[in-house]
Amino acid sequence: MKAALIFTGSGPIVVLTTYESLQTSDFIQRLAASGISKFIAHEVPVELVQKRYGTRFSVVMGDLSQKDDLRVMDIDGHHAFKSFSFEELGPPIYSPVLRNAAPEVGMEERGESERHFAKIDEYGKLVEASFIPMVGSRIVPSIPLAASVLSVRARFKIDGQGMIFDGSPETLNGRQLVQHGRSSLALGRTGTHTPSCTWRFDYESGWT
Repeated sequence: MKAALIFTGSGPIVVLTTYESLQTSDFIQRLAASGISKFIAHEVPVELVQKRYGTRFSVVMGDLSQKDDLRVMDIDGHHAFKSFSFEELGPPIYSPVLRNAAPEVGMEERGESERHFAKIDEYGKLVEASFIPMVGSRIVPSIPLAASVLSVRARFKIDGQGMIFDGSPETLNGRQLVQHGRSSLALGRTGTHTPSCTWRFDYESGWT
């Protein structure tokens, strides 16, 4: 088992994997299939991750919706970044150029037929997603949940305009998946802000 702090375009995340190395082509392709094709990864000791995350470590390891080849421990970039000192990080591993990478090509070709899987909280926020960059996005308007239900598992497709269809539960259909703006507190840039936008499919660059 390996653990890593990975810097991605949408912020740092912490992952666990059963691949023997973070530099193997299989691991790199696995990240690409999850929406991460460009990254800087630092290996961290699994024991240290277990110590820092405590109960959550056990919960993630027992989560049947995730697979051992890539388990996401933390997608809160601010928290992930602060959880480890620079001295605790291994040497940087830079993502290679993915020439003819099947997952990347697939992202462009699948388009509207791509099916996404996610866990949505009571506020309509994606707290887990098969396409990792979509974590933190929101369903607008949010879907109603039964009393005392805090989250729901969902699967859906998105058309070229960011509209959801073929969703389960069916109440997802006709709603939009929106990436909300956020301040860059993790880097101390409290004045910067990313405006909200709708996830759209671009046939040259995939989901943006």
